[in-house]
Amino acid sequence: MLSFLKLVFGPDITVKGFDYTDDTPYYIKDGYTPQLLSWGDHACVLLKPNGSSWRLPTLKKQLKKFQELCSLPCALCLDNLSALQRRSMLEEHIPFVSLSQQVYLPFWGCAFHEQFKADTAIMAKMAPGTQLVFLYLYYAENTGSVNLTQIAKALSLSKATCTRAINDLSASGLISQTAEGTNKWITTAYTKSELLEKAYGRLKTPVDRILYVKGTAQIEHPIASGIRALARQSMIGVNDQDGAIAISKKEAAKIPAEDICTKQYFEDFGGAVIEVWSYDPIILERDGCVDDISLLLSMDNDPNERVQTCLDEIRQKHGLPIKEEE
Repeated sequence: MLSFLKLVFGPDITVKGFDYTDDTPYYIKDGYTPQLLSWGDHACVLLKPNGSSWRLPTLKKQLKKFQELCSLPCALCLDNLSALQRRSMLEEHIPFVSLSQQVYLPFWGCAFHEQFKADTAIMAKMAPGTQLVFLYLYYAENTGSVNLTQIAKALSLSKATCTRAINDLSASGLISQTAEGTNKWITTAYTKSELLEKAYGRLKTPVDRILYVKGTAQIEHPIASGIRALARQSMIGVNDQDGAIAISKKEAAKIPAEDICTKQYFEDFGGAVIEVWSYDPIILERDGCVDDISLLLSMDNDPNERVQTCLDEIRQKHGLPIKEEE
């Protein structure tokens, strides 16, 4: 960082340690390393987060609190910033110095930044691979120590698909990436409820198509979906023709063509309903059922009021508005 600052400001700029005042809150003392940046008659305090799993809204709030206690101008010192994060900080006039060669110190009249590659185009709805990565990060207990390689392995995705997903989520402002050597550590940018609320409009049903199968479906790892999955966590009743089994496209290809029937045949003689998903439901399954958010998305537009009432319990569980509040 200092070499870049010397390139911008000249050899007279210096960085050294800084001591907190006694009235500085412990969450700032414990969470940041302070440095004094001096340039001629000018000086400011840089606050560098000690951990890699920082969230931008928290940094902004705590910088504002520290500025109230400090007589010198203050700025954040960050390892890495996405184009969206940089834009957000500039729009809100948050001073910062980034190790990726970006400087915004308005109290010194300075704004320098590297050129970013063209922003990733954000589609109205997430691609299946992107949605799978998002849900994986949403359900994860700790996303401060996961990188692209680990995500790709956990979800059985190619690195190319995973890279596109990470770029999409980063451009959307839903995640941040922190560089550490050759690794980029992935962190969600919001609390769980905020994250889901901001992303929900871009999520779509994972159900690609419905298959009707004669008799009992011979599925190696059957995952309950639809009404049958909903019944396991609500009081809704189930009859023989309700519900479904969720499988991946790869598993669907193994079903013999002679076992597949029409919807009318199924209604007349029974059988099994199979949902073919755009991503593998086994990856996110919980206790033999599809995950909550995928279930909610697959049944979001069901006209049955009983179904929607039960789905409202899932919505409330994850901090989403219930149907009548939308």
